[in-house]
Amino acid sequence: MATIKDVANLANVSMTTVSIVINGKAKERKIPQRTYNKVMEAMNALNYHPNLSARRLRSTATPKPIIALYWPLDYRTNMLASFLHGIQSELNEMNYSCELVIRTYQNNEIAKDTNEIIKNTYDGVIIGATSLSDLEYLESLNPRIPLVLINRESQKYSTVSVNHDDVANKGAQLLSKKGYQQVSIVIANNPYVGASLRTKAFLNACAQNGITIEKEHIIEIPNSTEGGILAAKRYCEMDHPPKALFCESDSIALSMIYQFNKMGVKIPEDIELLSIGLTGPESTMYSTPPITIINMPSEKIAATAISIIIDSLNQDNTDDKLSPTHKTIEPEIYIRDSFML
Repeated sequence: MATIKDVANLANVSMTTVSIVINGKAKERKIPQRTYNKVMEAMNALNYHPNLSARRLRSTATPKPIIALYWPLDYRTNMLASFLHGIQSELNEMNYSCELVIRTYQNNEIAKDTNEIIKNTYDGVIIGATSLSDLEYLESLNPRIPLVLINRESQKYSTVSVNHDDVANKGAQLLSKKGYQQVSIVIANNPYVGASLRTKAFLNACAQNGITIEKEHIIEIPNSTEGGILAAKRYCEMDHPPKALFCESDSIALSMIYQFNKMGVKIPEDIELLSIGLTGPESTMYSTPPITIINMPSEKIAATAISIIIDSLNQDNTDDKLSPTHKTIEPEIYIRDSFML
């Protein structure tokens, strides 16, 4: 069985750093994103999970509630730092003490990591970014603990989400205000559930606002930094591309900005770019130029999710604890130099 020392050795970091990540305090302690990702990847590779029973036996105090956060180990780990910061801020605001356990899982394979959910080991669970097959599996379970899904729909479990139509409409309206009638769009060729729904909603919103998206102006790329580099190159290879460019991910948009600068393409003079913000507004604030985003407010989503769990745990009746609550969070617009009104 893997230990925290094994994780530290594989990630080439200290055991203290691993402990900080495990306890959800990476952003608070200013752990670099690259280091954070290395620790998460090492935990997944070693199938390491904190020993909750041992942790409780070492403590003579009254056991704290254990709340687990499940998150897929893919590019979306970039969102996790701001998500954890939102949870920690809400816990501090509510003066609520609990143990937060981070559980990573492979996309489409959450069934391999739900033994504790099935056995009701945790007091509450938050699950982020499930695939359709993972969601179907979760719907087949009957845990007796409160469970919150992030950006997914369910009648069985509580949910916290950003309305995809709101995100799409805000993007289309920004384009319409500037008089654009055509736009190029960058999408991942293997999108996840949320990204796919947002892209579909954006295409519909553009049509409703009289904005055309020609097939040759849709750039499909891998969902990665390298994909953003490729997208910028493909855009520049187009014959008479639209000046307006919409990107479904700020991580991809950042690498596109890098490549455009490298190629001597000026923003916003040659191209105006706006993007959906997934990793928090700070990540796109200091690019050259800063990127206009329609932000999915991860910290607010996280704060709402943990407050639902706490409210559920404060209920005396089991049925009340399991009664689902559904919350919608408004997207936020950050106007910056890449797309000015």
